Amino acid sequence: MNLMQVAEAKILRGDIIETLYTYYGTDIRIAVLKSALRAKGFVEDKEIQKAVFYLGGEGKRYIHVEINRDNWMDSLIWLTPAGVNLAEGDIEDKGVEINE
Repeated sequence: MNLMQVAEAKILRGDIIETLYTYYGTDIRIAVLKSALRAKGFVEDKEIQKAVFYLGGEGKRYIHVEINRDNWMDSLIWLTPAGVNLAEGDIEDKGVEINE
């Protein structure tokens, strides 16, 4: 990954956290998340999937995903309490760029 791709990945992760924060308390489908992210520019499914795996991975757990094995875009996603802390600036992650 070059520096531009790293920066874009951090911004996408932050956009996902911010979007889920606006829906906090509601489980949404990844397809809805993708639609909400379109307002910020086109994002490929593969890039969303990588960001979701980062944000929900071991040691992070900022999000939770109930995976639909038949159609990944129909999987439910929501912000965890750690994700709320990240969105509100109570914790930081060097791999996530949150707009303040």
